[in-house]
Amino acid sequence: MMHHDEWESNCTEYLAGTGEEPGAFDKEMTETEIAWVVDQRLRAQSWETYPEVVLETFAGRPDLIATRRGICQVFECKRTLTLGVIEQASRWRTHSRPEQAGMPDLIWVACKRPQYRSNNLLWWLLRQFDIGLMSIEKQPAVEIRYGGEVEIFPQRYSITRRIAPRIQPGARRSAHRLIDQLNPDMRIAQPGAKGGETEYMTPFKRTMAMVDEFLSSEPDKERHIEQIIDYLNEKGGHHYGTDRSARGAIPPHLDRLGYPRTREWGCWFRARTEAAVAPCQIADTPR
Repeated sequence: MMHHDEWESNCTEYLAGTGEEPGAFDKEMTETEIAWVVDQRLRAQSWETYPEVVLETFAGRPDLIATRRGICQVFECKRTLTLGVIEQASRWRTHSRPEQAGMPDLIWVACKRPQYRSNNLLWWLLRQFDIGLMSIEKQPAVEIRYGGEVEIFPQRYSITRRIAPRIQPGARRSAHRLIDQLNPDMRIAQPGAKGGETEYMTPFKRTMAMVDEFLSSEPDKERHIEQIIDYLNEKGGHHYGTDRSARGAIPPHLDRLGYPRTREWGCWFRARTEAAVAPCQIADTPR
């Protein structure tokens, strides 16, 4: 097994905050802050980032997916390097049908740089799964007072590539399946935040947001469910398996969300009288 020092890389980059970000003055970093640093670094390099994406073909939500010129990277961000986060990142490799789920070209784990000797077993597992390791060090923001003047020196981060990832097996054939599921409206989440801490786009929310867009385009005009399905298909499709499933499932959701029916018979709807529902205000609902 290779010695720890042989895994080191001199590829270090630097990122500065503004001093106004949450936790800027804290010495310790949260997972949200680590994910924010990775997100900012990627955006500076012209990557399009998608935080906390919910995919139809893959269980769980990666902290970040990044794409550029047909290349797809996935990042899992944690405070420390553990067996759990490696297992989380390696799910792409252990998925029962990776060719259908889509395989990212590169997989990364990002964590705080440890102050102690790293666990050789964990590093070996990263190599076995071709997963890259990125470590982040933080120099907290500092407030200095000169008499009545206050000057803030913003926080700085050192980002080091400890292990370079390798192209994942099958990625050249199936990365596009993953990229094809990404849409601009998926970029609304806060990277690294879980549960109720952030809003994230799901396939259901996207479908209902497109329905709202269609009905709101001409608020006084009634629309039949068949017209709604046609519009969804023109815009890239809905998340239901078939048009028949969508035809049966969407009307009850429209009733629940307060879109008025315009006829006593048939599935005819018009826009809601109040402001249109924003995608992240639509509560997620099972199919």
